[in-house]
Amino acid sequence: MATAPTYCTHRQLKDVFPQVDSFDNKRPLYGWEVGVEDFYDSTIDTYYTSNTGLVTQLFWDGSQVDKISFNTTETTQVATELSPSASTLVLDSTSGIGASDILKINNEYLMVGSVDDGTTITLTSLASKRGMFGTSAQKHPVDSSVYLIVDASTEIGDSTSQGIDALSFFYDTNLDTCVLIVSGANPNDYLVEAGEDFSTLITRITSNASRYLDAKLDPNLPKEQLRDKSGNFDYIIIRTTALIAATFLIRSHDPTSEIANALMEDAEGNIDALNKGGAALSWQTTGDSSKGVVRDITYTSGSIRPVDTRGRWSGTWDLIRVTISSTTAGVIGTAKYNVYVKDSDGLKNNQVVTEEVITGDYQTLAGGLQIRFGGKTDASTAVANNEWEIEVSGWEEEVDNSAINSVRMTRR
Repeated sequence: MATAPTYCTHRQLKDVFPQVDSFDNKRPLYGWEVGVEDFYDSTIDTYYTSNTGLVTQLFWDGSQVDKISFNTTETTQVATELSPSASTLVLDSTSGIGASDILKINNEYLMVGSVDDGTTITLTSLASKRGMFGTSAQKHPVDSSVYLIVDASTEIGDSTSQGIDALSFFYDTNLDTCVLIVSGANPNDYLVEAGEDFSTLITRITSNASRYLDAKLDPNLPKEQLRDKSGNFDYIIIRTTALIAATFLIRSHDPTSEIANALMEDAEGNIDALNKGGAALSWQTTGDSSKGVVRDITYTSGSIRPVDTRGRWSGTWDLIRVTISSTTAGVIGTAKYNVYVKDSDGLKNNQVVTEEVITGDYQTLAGGLQIRFGGKTDASTAVANNEWEIEVSGWEEEVDNSAINSVRMTRR
């Protein structure tokens, strides 16, 4: 399925608002408590903290910690009622469950001591292995769902490859609790922050800003702004989106920020100009489109070039090709030019002016238009094979603009 375009990149957002990197939305987490010491071996412990708010990603002194995806799919069920003091758990099946795994049944966390057979697990006699992470040991009826939250054999993480003491973490939305698995370290001695990867954040913010801009633009304009011939969005669209995105980022930190208000005021000014026709987009037919827009394809600086067109293009949209002769270059009065327009096979195929001497006055272009060449000085020369394109629209074509709609008023 197609996705709506995002009108600005991270680089373009940074060009408009260089301080963007200081608004990364990270927030520190405090109050870490010991969960289980020597969790997997003598070097690995667990810590937890509650009332954290949503934690989608965790950072340990700025380094990203591996995330354990919280399992919401039932692994198995309780086969025999489990009392709050029991240390043996009978399940429908122990398939996929191993020593040191962490399970969740209802609102209690438990740790597997050993797997005795295909249905029976020893939880361990240590009180800390029942009612872990601030939960309490509870009675769990038959058929209670059992969830494998941490598979100790695969999800602890590797401190060697990560280069940090925090190995992995998971977040329980229902209990609003974050659990962190560490190697020989106490998270209270480090800067532990909740947030998300900054590039992911920027992608979401710029996408939201793009949809916000779509909603604010006049319905007579395309909902998803067309790109120019180079595949780029118009700069006013890019800049306006970046201003909105920067506003969103700043207000997530400070809703009353004067900087955010100034940026949004700039963005709204652009939106107003686009809606009222005070700003033109590259795809729009403007009042002078029938005179042509000249663009350099190949041009030698300081040489003779097209400097003006006049008249009105009598055809439909076209992209005219103008070249300096490959055999006759030189000064005005000597150099020659050629002109090509579209035909039934494509653009710039039909030669309509051949080896015309450049006089410096207005001369024939095509379709009712004339062209004038000039140079920096009277002695300037035209360079062979220099090339330009002139984009034109018919003079009878409707000018693209946001229409002013009438409001019906009645009087009683």
